[in-house]
Amino acid sequence: MTETLFTFVETIGTVFYARRRLQGTILDCLAMLAERNSLAAIHRVKGVKEETVLAWLQIAAAHVEQIEALLLANYSFTRAQLDALWTHVGNKGEKGLY
Repeated sequence: MTETLFTFVETIGTVFYARRRLQGTILDCLAMLAERNSLAAIHRVKGVKEETVLAWLQIAAAHVEQIEALLLANYSFTRAQLDALWTHVGNKGEKGLY
């Protein structure tokens, strides 16, 4: 008889699944975008490539309710700031918008 082992991954099905950065780093970068920081500033402060932050933003858009709940719980944002973040996603994260 062979045993089948299942691995439970807490982040499966979330924006954090299979990411190489800590959940806090991803949230910090998204929060910085919501505060209208530039991608270059995020790279300078957090050491995360601009393309990586944009990829996280696109992935976060698919998990908008979860991400908004985390950002509202862990950072002090207004609804307008979060709306601006999702507008950025709607503009396909093009550089120069911030």
